[in-house]
Amino acid sequence: MRLSGWLSERVPRGVNVPEAGMAALGAQDAIAEEACDAAERRAGLPRPYYEDGGIALYHGDCREILPLLKRQSCHLVVTDPPYGVAWRSGYRKVKFEVMKGDTDPGLAVEATKLALRVLAERRHLYVFGRYDWDGVNVGRSAELIWDKNAMGLSHDRGAWSRSHEYITFLCSARPGEKGRGGTPARLRRGTVLRFGRVNGAAVRHPAEKPVGLLRELIESSSRMGETVLDYFAGIGSTLVAARLEGRRAIGIEIEERWCEMAAERLRAGDE
Repeated sequence: MRLSGWLSERVPRGVNVPEAGMAALGAQDAIAEEACDAAERRAGLPRPYYEDGGIALYHGDCREILPLLKRQSCHLVVTDPPYGVAWRSGYRKVKFEVMKGDTDPGLAVEATKLALRVLAERRHLYVFGRYDWDGVNVGRSAELIWDKNAMGLSHDRGAWSRSHEYITFLCSARPGEKGRGGTPARLRRGTVLRFGRVNGAAVRHPAEKPVGLLRELIESSSRMGETVLDYFAGIGSTLVAARLEGRRAIGIEIEERWCEMAAERLRAGDE
């Protein structure tokens, strides 16, 4: 039972308890409940696959791990979900397997709803891809374009080859309001970001993003020492970028083969 509730039941009617005293008891209740919640989270949260220097990587399903993270403990989301299209390159000699989750088009939105609990209010999200955000407590959206500076290789051999990807920019919101974004971007800039894609033998993941692009997003929408969240971490490029920008980071990845590679990159100080 709450301390304030226990006291109210035991104070005779007609006897006034100072409001300040009741407020103090209410504050104690909140502190005690937060401590209990934190203990429960620690009991359920798996041991990090990798942890060092403010960077933590968890191996598991983000839908199971996100509810265990502390509420409003992160300040920026940068993540690249599977697009739900079971993509697999038809051009590589050694082909990657289809990524886990890449057959579920609703996974990105489902996971982002859970991530909003972990993200502080009025902060930014960068989610690679296009999704339907109806019913999600976000606002002030914009569509950014990552220009890869090269034509993409796809199964479509038509006249036009896509050389870009979409990045959805969002702001978290308080319940019942439209997100306004408490941390403005460092500089107002255009919506086209030009960074060459990772090519050839350097490609280690079927959806690998250049660290320079991720650094640009992180530097634009967070401060030194703040925490970046990536719940589709892949081989850890967002974590590498966050460390290079002087931020802390939390990553979650469901496939152990990618966790192993991310941990190796982080241990080696890879850029």
